[in-house]
Amino acid sequence: MGSLTVALWVTLAGGLGAVLRFILAQWIGQLPWGILFANTAASFLLGLFINGDLATTVIVSALAGGLSTFSSFAGQTAAFWSLHHRAQAILNFVANLVLPSTGVIVGAALATTLLK
Repeated sequence: MGSLTVALWVTLAGGLGAVLRFILAQWIGQLPWGILFANTAASFLLGLFINGDLATTVIVSALAGGLSTFSSFAGQTAAFWSLHHRAQAILNFVANLVLPSTGVIVGAALATTLLK
């Protein structure tokens, strides 16, 4: 793929990821479940394609980058903390580190298994 074609796909994938994140962000309960899901799904998706060719990795990274959001997770955690909802703040912090990290590891392992 040429660099202009890859740039177009990156633009589209990043935009799609951002729209999906916007939709998922509406899912809020005791924790902001939608953002947690978006961060975990984006990490899993990236793990699936991390060893692909460069163009695929860049496009999937754009989708995952548009879908996931560190700033929303950090802002929500800070809001919980400032409202003295310490347990929710800590749980949100830990969940948004552990689940997405696990997602990328599981995605990469699944991809490796499927490609054998």
